[in-house]
Amino acid sequence: MGKVPLETSRGTIQVPAWLFTVEGVEQKKVHVAVDPSAVTARPERVQGDIEEVMAFDLVAGQPHELLLRYGCGACDTVHGARAYETEQLVVVDVDEKDSSSGKPCPLIRKTATITVTLDRPLGDRLVLDSGTGLLVLQGLNKR
Repeated sequence: MGKVPLETSRGTIQVPAWLFTVEGVEQKKVHVAVDPSAVTARPERVQGDIEEVMAFDLVAGQPHELLLRYGCGACDTVHGARAYETEQLVVVDVDEKDSSSGKPCPLIRKTATITVTLDRPLGDRLVLDSGTGLLVLQGLNKR
């Protein structure tokens, strides 16, 4: 028995697993020891919705600050980020505006990062994208 990481709708968790070795095979065989019915997939966005905030991380040494990875159009101008907070969750949004002034703009989606300051440390609250209502996973380098 051992533990392995498993991606869930609330981020990565460690779950029990059986670890096997096979004579003559270098790699270990891993079988998660969790009933498949206990693991559900992350909710999918509605067709046509765009997930604006894709991932977040806490800013090192700043428990009130989140670093957000977001997507925007090639001709959009970003004016900042904001957060709506409750006891159980934080809803994040990036304020952007189309600045093409009616001129042709390539259909390119850029990704960037921006910081948003919370009223209190995140703690165990969930982070949601304001546009889709989907859970934003922690770990900028994982997605």
